[in-house]
Amino acid sequence: VPVVHGSASDLGSILDTWLAAHADGIACVIGTHDIEGGTCRATSRVRSLTPELSKGLEFDLVVLIDPEAFGKGIEGAVDRYVAMTRATQRLVILTSS
Repeated sequence: VPVVHGSASDLGSILDTWLAAHADGIACVIGTHDIEGGTCRATSRVRSLTPELSKGLEFDLVVLIDPEAFGKGIEGAVDRYVAMTRATQRLVILTSS
């Protein structure tokens, strides 16, 4: 799965570009809180989940927002692993700093 890194401020354009290029498929934005009302709105093709809620699911595009904020120690590492392995086609890791 290809991995791309970028800034959290690019979230909207990343989703718009991916949705325009892919007539089918589902994207998921994974962060430590619901991002509804922020730079992303959930739609029929874009989900917004926490790492815990994404467990067991798969998405064509997965965008992680600030994965370092998922926690410390083993629990944080497990949440990052779970979130990263939800992607079937592309993984994007975005950071705020």
